[in-house]
Amino acid sequence: MKYFCLLALWLGWLGSALAQSDDAAGLLERAAERSRITAERQQLEADFKAAQAVCFRKFFANNCRDKLLPPYRERLADLRRQDILINEVERKNSAADQLLKTEEKLKLQQQQKIEQAVKVQQDTINQEERARQREIDQVNSAGQAESNKASMDTRQDSSKSKAAEAMTKRTQAAANVEATRKRQEQAAKNRFEREQRLQEAGPPTGKSLPAYP
Repeated sequence: MKYFCLLALWLGWLGSALAQSDDAAGLLERAAERSRITAERQQLEADFKAAQAVCFRKFFANNCRDKLLPPYRERLADLRRQDILINEVERKNSAADQLLKTEEKLKLQQQQKIEQAVKVQQDTINQEERARQREIDQVNSAGQAESNKASMDTRQDSSKSKAAEAMTKRTQAAANVEATRKRQEQAAKNRFEREQRLQEAGPPTGKSLPAYP
């Protein structure tokens, strides 16, 4: 978009430069024409005065002078028409220049409006992009926080499971120790009771057991 804007500005500048070049050439040409017309008018007046002086020296001076006036006046009128044509060209050129300046001003204003609209649109796009990026960052942050929480919960659950397993092992080991202790106490009690019965039964009689055939 900026490329086309710059291209349009460059083309406008080029057209303006070419128009200014043409205007400069036209000004020089019209100035030369004015100089030529002025020189011809001065020469015409000088020739008319010289011819008129000759007529005044003649007998029929008025008749001679009357013959000089028509071509003199016709030539003056022709030079005057040339002056009017040059003035008309300059007037039209001036009007065209003013119109061109107005068009260039309008084009510049329109170009500025386009650039401003493009800038506003680009700013809006940038703001929307930043808003989307913030939303993405917030979602990512929330997801990361949830992931961290889940990971922490998993570690806590694992720690609790290990602690429970260790507690179970300690409880089982204590139960095994207690069972062993009870078996040992029962065995000791049994031995004591057996010895007590033997003592109560007295020494052996010495009779041999009957022999079996």
